[in-house]
Amino acid sequence: MTTSNHRSEQRLRELLRDVQINLQTLPDISLREVMDVEQRLARRDYLVAVFGAFSAGKSSLLNALFGESLLTVSPNPTTAAVTQLQAEDERQAQIVVSAKTEEELWRDVASAFSALHEPFSGLDEAIHRAGAMNAKDYPTSLRRHVRFLKAIYEGYAVMRDRLGTAWTTTLDELKSFTAIEANAAYVTRVDVYADHPWLRKGFIFVDTPGVDSIHRRHTDVAFRYMRHADAVIFVMYYTHAFTQGDRDFLLQLAGVQDVAKTNKLFAVINAVDLAKSAEERDAVRTRVFSELRRLGIREPRVYEVSAQIGLAARRLSAAPDDEQYQAMARTRLQLDSTAPLPNVDEMLAVSGLTALEQELTEYVQTEGDQLAADMVRRALAQVASQVDHLLSDEVARQADDKSFRNRRQNELVKLRETLNEAHARDTDRASSLLGQYVHDLEELVFHASERIRLRYRDLFREAFHPGQFRVGRSQDKLREAGERLADALARQIDIETRTFSLRAAALAEQNVRRVAEVWGEAFDEHALQAPALEEPDFSGVVVESVAANVPADTFQPFYRHFSSAKQFFEGDGQRKMMDESEPAVMEVVKASMEKTTQAVLDDAINRLQSALEVLYAAFESQLDTAEQAALRPFEAGRLEALQRAQAYLRELRV
Repeated sequence: MTTSNHRSEQRLRELLRDVQINLQTLPDISLREVMDVEQRLARRDYLVAVFGAFSAGKSSLLNALFGESLLTVSPNPTTAAVTQLQAEDERQAQIVVSAKTEEELWRDVASAFSALHEPFSGLDEAIHRAGAMNAKDYPTSLRRHVRFLKAIYEGYAVMRDRLGTAWTTTLDELKSFTAIEANAAYVTRVDVYADHPWLRKGFIFVDTPGVDSIHRRHTDVAFRYMRHADAVIFVMYYTHAFTQGDRDFLLQLAGVQDVAKTNKLFAVINAVDLAKSAEERDAVRTRVFSELRRLGIREPRVYEVSAQIGLAARRLSAAPDDEQYQAMARTRLQLDSTAPLPNVDEMLAVSGLTALEQELTEYVQTEGDQLAADMVRRALAQVASQVDHLLSDEVARQADDKSFRNRRQNELVKLRETLNEAHARDTDRASSLLGQYVHDLEELVFHASERIRLRYRDLFREAFHPGQFRVGRSQDKLREAGERLADALARQIDIETRTFSLRAAALAEQNVRRVAEVWGEAFDEHALQAPALEEPDFSGVVVESVAANVPADTFQPFYRHFSSAKQFFEGDGQRKMMDESEPAVMEVVKASMEKTTQAVLDDAINRLQSALEVLYAAFESQLDTAEQAALRPFEAGRLEALQRAQAYLRELRV
């Protein structure tokens, strides 16, 4: 973070500590939230997650941002691991490599054999069989699974003893675990601890597996990071933006942003120096912007970047005579060997890095400062409310202590009766509260299924495209296309189910907050302090791993509309297959959606009921405290102490 950001955060933490010191002598004041917020500010980091398809340039962009080659490029999208760049601590500058556990390895191997429709019985047998495989014996669409299994086989003897372990290495040695496919297939995570201005500011950068990875486990990882990241950088390569993997990722991100009411996406078009003309470059940018809007990104930020020019500029800044980076800069800037290079600042501006860095930093730190200030304001408001209620009670007590006690006890008895009635009503499964909640979730399931139906034809054309039928037997190609479409639909169900679970968690939280607000207002009307409640946590409702399934044989009855590629694509075969298959396929999709979401719905409702029980118990406990306070003997000096506390809190400025 910048010096001003650091000072702002430090000032807020000092303010919270000062509040604790000044109010610690008032035993009825709860300072728990103040202490919690102070601890959260002390742990504050800025997480930036970098996503994109394999070979889109994620690692190159990060290397350009850091001005050095901290990341190596994975040779294959099937072997990519999560790489996290963070500030050195007691470890100082070092690299830690973590291998997959045996369970994770088995899950990946089993998934690959399943995609190949080949049986398997155990890890050892599967790896032995992988050694005899030849990618050329399989259809093009399945060869990446074979290549992954071959890599597992080739690395097993060396890497099997490292399963489930982590070890420290160097940047040079790291290449043997990430650039050699037989080793890289076993790596699940790399943590790079380094000293760099970005990292000293509190930034943590995460380089994620490609969005076109063959492993659905990687999709679960992506969902986790897109939820928790402060900012998301999505990298597209200039010449091939928007693969199906790109679209699936952005659909999921759009759902996450919609639920969280945020806009944290920074879309990067990499390698724009490949543009043949300014008109072509403008056309690509316009297409990217429009596609982002179509996929649900409401206010896209789009940056045109050349990571190679940016990296060359950074390296030449440190070593102006470096011939390797001089050559790189000339090639990318399309300069001949005699033309002078622009200065470093000019090259950085041309690379697009300057604009990206400035706006990313401003966004993340502004959002972070706002979040910190909001947390502090809420904590101080909660303390001030406690003081105001206690002061109101003390004024009434000192005016007529006996009358105050009698009146107060009667009020509390009536309030408890009303609270108990509401408790019984709201925790009843058939109550209007939960009834409306269930209805809201069922509406979400319906709309999710409708969104998949609207995407069906695009997904169909993506799977059944002319290039699919150029080589090979038509029946084999039909089956492959059907499997590709089934997998695409299953991924859509995964996306919608994850988004549904986010919305379910948000709805549950809203219901708890609504009940808390109602009773907070009721307590306020009786000059009572509402209890200090834990933030409702429904994160357990959110599912990361879904793994929905759409049977590929669902499409079998509709293959009758294919007699030849010419008839299918130039005649009406494709249209007829789409028209007739859609209702039947969507019935399967809807049933699968209902199955995957029903467990989410049941869990959300159960957690909501439990949260309501806890909430009402807190309000009842607060009533117990209020009744005891009403019987408390008169305390000399208490009124003055509360008045001083109230005046002190009103003078505070966040």
